[in-house]
Amino acid sequence: MLLVLALLVRLAVLPATADVGLWVADERHYHLLASSLVEAKGFAFESGPTSLRPPLYPAMVAGTWQVTGGRSLQAIRFAQILLSVATAFLAFVLARRLYDQTAALWAAGIVAFYPSLFIASYLILTETLFTFLLLAHATLLVRLLQRPGLAVAAAAGTALGLAALTRSVLWPLPLLLVPLIAWRASAVLQRRVICAAVFTIGYLVVVTPWAVRNTRLQGVPVVVDTMGGLNLMMGNYEHTPHDRIWDAVSMSGERSWVWNLPALPPDGGRWTEGLKERWARQQAVEFMREHPGLTLWRAAIKFGDFWGLERDFVAGVQHGVIRPPVWVTALIAVTTTVAFPLVLWLAVLGVWLRPPSEWRAHLVLLLLVAVVCGLHTVVFGHPRYRLPLTPILAVYAGGAVSAQAWQWQRLRGGGVRSLGALATAALFIAIWVAQFAVRDWAHLQRLLAVTS
Repeated sequence: MLLVLALLVRLAVLPATADVGLWVADERHYHLLASSLVEAKGFAFESGPTSLRPPLYPAMVAGTWQVTGGRSLQAIRFAQILLSVATAFLAFVLARRLYDQTAALWAAGIVAFYPSLFIASYLILTETLFTFLLLAHATLLVRLLQRPGLAVAAAAGTALGLAALTRSVLWPLPLLLVPLIAWRASAVLQRRVICAAVFTIGYLVVVTPWAVRNTRLQGVPVVVDTMGGLNLMMGNYEHTPHDRIWDAVSMSGERSWVWNLPALPPDGGRWTEGLKERWARQQAVEFMREHPGLTLWRAAIKFGDFWGLERDFVAGVQHGVIRPPVWVTALIAVTTTVAFPLVLWLAVLGVWLRPPSEWRAHLVLLLLVAVVCGLHTVVFGHPRYRLPLTPILAVYAGGAVSAQAWQWQRLRGGGVRSLGALATAALFIAIWVAQFAVRDWAHLQRLLAVTS
């Protein structure tokens, strides 16, 4: 019933988005790539074949258009609505496996009606697909560690490969997961090793063809896309803006990250996207080595940005990208601002006071959160990049609600775990207060001026 309600509410909102276009540059990129695929021009921009973006989301868009016989954005939004409801179902399955029916219902409800996930269903961005695939992988991985099987191992590896082809932040993850499966899956050593091998094969079958294509096209090894090195440099060079680190792409002139790009590659030939990425990555690593203190300070800022309050919608209104009625702006601003701290607090309680009894599952869920957060802390953080982790937070939040972990008696009697939960919550509160006082107050004043 909960999933049916989530579907009906999303479908009811869908007609109101009929006139909504492509808000941001990323949407336009995905639209161009999908159009190129539909027109049988390959994975390419107008300038030619590219490796700039991961391929799976544009392929999903193109596939949806092929099925529906047009290029309607509404068709994509409808497909993403189905994916978002499926994600809520996966949250139910994972929470029930780790906790109980009550926790599962809460986890599914949070995912189904979490404001930012709800809004993401209507954007032509990777969030909805990536969130579904990441949670599918997490669910299969937990199942694999609890009861190893070859089919589950293959499915878990395949799901990870598909997720990596949606967002490249996950492609190095097998380096951690394969040894973990071989070492800690619940089975004898021989079966653990076989499952780890099958997991690897499932992953490689999905990722390898694309990596080979990219490497041939770019002339250097490229696994998923060529954005990684570029983003690393934009987050770690002389003129990286500390107030909006993710916005270094807008820097121009001598402050641009490409200002020092040589006219030709150091090894001769011509520049390709892959060679530019390699050059940018080398420049970033060199800068980080030469400025360790600044790098650590920026990492702290990026960590805070990653866990910052959600304000993408409000920023869109502020910059005039979207112009909804004032009451819609106010409603979404309030719900998105309140929902994240509430869910995060419950998740913190779940992690510290009501972790899953199956410690392997607890380990891999925290590992997924740590890897995504850690890589964005090195490159650049943004609340949008945290959004796909929301279902994992929702599972922990469901466990906390099921055990009523928020009650003062439980906090008071939790000992070191209670102190850990309170310290973690205090860290996040300190981040939000600092961000509001240093950066967001001026943005809020401008937003009030826009909506008044």
